[in-house]
Amino acid sequence: MSRGLVTRPLGHLKYALLTLRGRLLVGAGVLWGVLCITLLTYGWQAGYMLVEETNRQHLHYEAELIRNSIANQVDERFQALKGLAQDIPEPTRGALAAEQAKALMAYFESLALFDLDSRVMDTSWPTGEGRVGASFADRDYARFMHAFQRPHVSEPFVSRVSGRSMVMLLVPLHDAEGRYTGFLGGAIDINKSRLFEGFNRLRLGAEGHVTITTASGQRLYQPGQQQGVTELSDDILPALDRALYGWQGEAKGTTAAGEPALVAYRQVWSADWIVGVHLPRAQAEVPLIDGMQRISRYALWTMGLVLPFVVVLIWLALCSLARLAEQVTALRDQRRHVLDIPTRMPELRRIIDVINETEQARMTSLRDLSRREALLHFTLRASPQGMFVTDSLGQPTFINEAVYEAIGPSASEELDTWVDRIHPDDRASVEAAWMQSLSRQQEFTRQFRFRDHVDQLRWVDVHARMIHIDGEFVGAVGTIRDITQRRKDADQRRWEAEHDPLTGLLNRRGLVRRLEEALAEWQKAGTQASVMVFDLDNLKEANDQGGHALGDRMLQQVAATTRGVMRSNDPVARLGGDEFVVLLPGCSIERARTLAEMLCERIASDVIQQQGQYWKVTASIGVSGFRPDDRSIDAILDRADAASYRVKHSGRNNVALADG
Repeated sequence: MSRGLVTRPLGHLKYALLTLRGRLLVGAGVLWGVLCITLLTYGWQAGYMLVEETNRQHLHYEAELIRNSIANQVDERFQALKGLAQDIPEPTRGALAAEQAKALMAYFESLALFDLDSRVMDTSWPTGEGRVGASFADRDYARFMHAFQRPHVSEPFVSRVSGRSMVMLLVPLHDAEGRYTGFLGGAIDINKSRLFEGFNRLRLGAEGHVTITTASGQRLYQPGQQQGVTELSDDILPALDRALYGWQGEAKGTTAAGEPALVAYRQVWSADWIVGVHLPRAQAEVPLIDGMQRISRYALWTMGLVLPFVVVLIWLALCSLARLAEQVTALRDQRRHVLDIPTRMPELRRIIDVINETEQARMTSLRDLSRREALLHFTLRASPQGMFVTDSLGQPTFINEAVYEAIGPSASEELDTWVDRIHPDDRASVEAAWMQSLSRQQEFTRQFRFRDHVDQLRWVDVHARMIHIDGEFVGAVGTIRDITQRRKDADQRRWEAEHDPLTGLLNRRGLVRRLEEALAEWQKAGTQASVMVFDLDNLKEANDQGGHALGDRMLQQVAATTRGVMRSNDPVARLGGDEFVVLLPGCSIERARTLAEMLCERIASDVIQQQGQYWKVTASIGVSGFRPDDRSIDAILDRADAASYRVKHSGRNNVALADG
């Protein structure tokens, strides 16, 4: 009971939504919703572009500020080194003990003087005594200074003394005459130097951060970096890849945690470093999301207030269509044939007139269609040609009596059983071709074997064309013809064209076709084959003394003996008179010789009795195999015929292989 109470309101709601009034109401609600969504979408896009541009400007400003700060600190350290280098014309022991050198310790962790051989002449390390005299010629920065003799910031390296990641700021030394005498270096600990300490406290919002990378692809600083220096991976983002080659600007990238972010890159040319400022997109879009949430709440409130007024207006406007809907339903159910609704609305009056005109035209078309269908069915039934009609799925909808008379069961038999009457060897291909014709809507033409209602095998020719009405596929119409006798006549003509009527063996035409096929297989795949050619000895005497009937009997007996010795699929031919040829596919020359000797013995042992006399013949057999240089069947036959000729002139009743 409770289930029925629930189902009934759902049914009423479904009906209300399917009416014109319900659809218009739903359409108005959907339209209002789409309008709100569209406006919110445009607002989101506009706000997104504004926020993105604002954040790019912010990144531009921050990146410039940080880059300038780092560049100034690097330049400040270079100036300090240059000032000290002017007081040290040559690298000597104790040169860094001066007060001016000690003042530079605020900028560097240590100082070192190198001579022209890259040996340390003096150092400010607490353990400097152990390093003086050590050679650093293997360092890239030493080779650079000797080659170019200008200020330089080295690539990051691991100190041999402290084991920590360092970079060196280097300036050249010159004596009073301006000659290059070595270089002065200040070491900066990447993990402890004040040059990088400030970035730990620098924040761009909650998650923004700064990275410093060398142009060679080594990361000097990023938040949470455990090692002093890390190598960049091979799958770096395109913007950073361009920055490594000197590009600077704003682009899309990721944070150190791999989250999508807006990134600005700037070049510190004096140090060959790249400053990256990363601002997470989620952080950048927080103001936009908050604003859109407030706007969305306002839009939902507005929709809730306006939509009921729209619903009431549509409901009142469609009341006049209620009777129209009822009468159209009656028209559809054929409970009436004309609409009769008094109204002063011109639009509604026009709709009623159009519907009435359409209904009258439909009734006229239905009457005309009924007459045409009756005429078509009468024509198809009266046709002496077997005809059938199917629907678009290939199921028969009409079969005339000529089909039943030609091949079929009675009209009362199920049509589905017709498929089972197709010969098993033809059934799969016929069904596949029929389904393909239906799916592609193409013409179907097929000849196949069919068992009729008395289980007699017949050949039928089925031809069907697909029917399209106004571009729509509606079915097929076809004809069925019994072509059993025509197939038998064609098979008989084909057999007679390639066979000897006296012996039933192949004639010259049939042999030539099979020899050419065997030669092609030999040339293509190397499949060996052999050929026997033999003439009958003493057949002329039997013909002259016993008559042609005796000669014919002897030829027939030789044909039967040859077929009995050979394999069932070995072609045997009579070329005329007493000349026979046997093709042995897949047979070696040695095996062919053995078969030829067996055949020679069988023919010699066969005897025919006529009028108290006994007659027999013998065979002179030549055997040849296929050879690589064979280009035609004549060469093969000529070799075997020459071997047969040698046997005939050397005693007959024997076998010989072709020369070579």
